[in-house]
Amino acid sequence: MIVAGSGGAAFAQAAEQTVSILGLEAASGTPDAVASAVTDSLRQTAGEMAGYRLIPGRDLVEVKLVFSCPDEAPPCMAQAAQSIGVSKLIFGNVEPVGADGYLVTLKLLDAERGVIDTWISEQIARSRATSAGLHAPARKWLAALLRQALPGSLKITGGVVGATVWLDGAQAGLLGADGLTIAGVAAGPHQLLVSKNGYEKYERTIELGSAASEKIAVQLTPVGGVPAPRPVAKGPVDLLATPLEEEPPTTAHVGARVTGWAMLGLGLVGIGFGGYASWKVADVNSNLDPYRRYPCLTAKNVIECSADGKINLGAVPPSEKSYISDQESLGNTYTDLQWVGYGIGAAAVVASGVLLYYGYFGKTDAVASRTRPSLIVMPSLGPNSAGGLAALSF
Repeated sequence: MIVAGSGGAAFAQAAEQTVSILGLEAASGTPDAVASAVTDSLRQTAGEMAGYRLIPGRDLVEVKLVFSCPDEAPPCMAQAAQSIGVSKLIFGNVEPVGADGYLVTLKLLDAERGVIDTWISEQIARSRATSAGLHAPARKWLAALLRQALPGSLKITGGVVGATVWLDGAQAGLLGADGLTIAGVAAGPHQLLVSKNGYEKYERTIELGSAASEKIAVQLTPVGGVPAPRPVAKGPVDLLATPLEEEPPTTAHVGARVTGWAMLGLGLVGIGFGGYASWKVADVNSNLDPYRRYPCLTAKNVIECSADGKINLGAVPPSEKSYISDQESLGNTYTDLQWVGYGIGAAAVVASGVLLYYGYFGKTDAVASRTRPSLIVMPSLGPNSAGGLAALSF
């Protein structure tokens, strides 16, 4: 955003006015390279602007020292402009703003009248403080200082494909399926005309602002007929991706969605519980391994060994038989629970898939009169097994 101000009489632009841009002063905390990059961009852009001739200038710091202008007073700076031989003098500074920006302040001095004619102040990001990133801002700043309008663009849409577009009496192009874009249009009033055989001419006067981009919708009317339809983009139509009729979800659909997500959550919890029970079973087995006996073959006969191959273990002490019994009971309990968790979890996940499919993709009764699918889920427990049963009907 540019903050601008002006003082003195209105600025009248004359042909081939001389202007000089002093090297911008880098305020405390601003790298000299940033101030130099802004200065170079301004000078390069000024050399491209019509009606002005750029005269090389010194740095602002040097001019202030030579002419004793510590406060950049207009009368003192006017002496500097006259010594350079220019009618307009641009100078200013760059100062840091926050952690990621710089504030560029520029002033335009009218050397003949000895007054600051206008000034601008705009913040830029540190990432844009390069020669490439400053070209467009520099052009905008100079246009604001020197009262020059920047060109804009027009986007013509609608109409009839193949219609001819005329701008200020000159042919600008033909309308396509995506319309027509006309770039580099000068600011100010313009006369637009769109025509095609068999249609009434479309005429309109447009006021385009500086650096503006305006979109204009055109509608051509057949001679003695109704307005022509707007062009439709050509291409294959995906009937599956684009339904002919958009219907809001019914209460049944919403309920199926909510229930489906709830069942999915229940299924994940059940599977997680089954995994935890499996881990506990493995832990109990690890605790019982030292007390288990396995047949192992020696050179003479078959004897009992432990899980790690030790022999001559002897009988289990009576004091530890109670611990072994408790561990075996705990292991059996977790074995049953793991299958319950896996069974219920798997059944709930399957049920959630059916419910979510119906909730998001099922048709309403107005579209399809089929019987809605129903699902019954029941846990199954037995002496040596556990799981779940699911019945699905359509």
